Amino acid sequence: MRSEAYRLSGFTLVISALGFLLRWLQDMRIQNGVTGLEVGSPVSLLVGLVIVLTAGILLVFVLHLRQFDAPSKPEEALAGQTPFYGVVNMVPALVLAVAGVLRLVHPGDVLWPGLHKVCGVATLVGAFGSAVVGVNIAKPEGASARRKGAFMMMAFAMLWLVTGYRDAATDPVAWRYGVEIIAQCAGLLGIFYASGYFFNAPHPWWAVFMCNFGAFLCIMCAIDQNSLAQSATYAGVGMQLLIWAFVVVEDLKTKPLTPETPAAGE
Repeated sequence: MRSEAYRLSGFTLVISALGFLLRWLQDMRIQNGVTGLEVGSPVSLLVGLVIVLTAGILLVFVLHLRQFDAPSKPEEALAGQTPFYGVVNMVPALVLAVAGVLRLVHPGDVLWPGLHKVCGVATLVGAFGSAVVGVNIAKPEGASARRKGAFMMMAFAMLWLVTGYRDAATDPVAWRYGVEIIAQCAGLLGIFYASGYFFNAPHPWWAVFMCNFGAFLCIMCAIDQNSLAQSATYAGVGMQLLIWAFVVVEDLKTKPLTPETPAAGE
């Protein structure tokens, strides 16, 4: 199903690039505004429209994919089919590791620098968990390691969301933090549903939808922050979700044909 994987991931990348551009234009309007609350501006309306349309188109894609069989074992559903998969799977972990170091060294101009340093440590833990999952993704004997790595990633994503929400509580610009909170929630849900494979509770269609939707939102929001650490975190999570979504679709199988009922007397 590699053609389906290229088609779906290609759409996600293209729409992510469009969202990235719109958020950049929107941030420029917000910074030039008096209050920042430009809810009725054309760019802000376009951002909301693109998010809703993307969710709808991805839903149609997923409904189309339901005609195929989805493997339930992680070494069948999440193992890449190219010799470069192991290297590619390490890229998000490296990006998240850089984001964690940057957040520790320079938490930024925030009200809770201590919380951001804790989030930096959690980001490093999430990066390590991503690497552990990547190394053991195709090993039948790596079930325990995969579960531990996935737990580390979910713990990081939850603390990242809490940190983002605390920052948003003092931000008067609703259009800036609103989309970011949605992106962080989608990233957490993407990690959660993809990790279901590691805990014997796979949800392939939710995993494909949330990984693509989370990747789109995270890539779109990577332009939002003045903090390089936050931008790198969005980029790392978006890349991880996009890789998982691609591989799950790539490893779908064609459903076997239903045998015809034999005619009477045969």
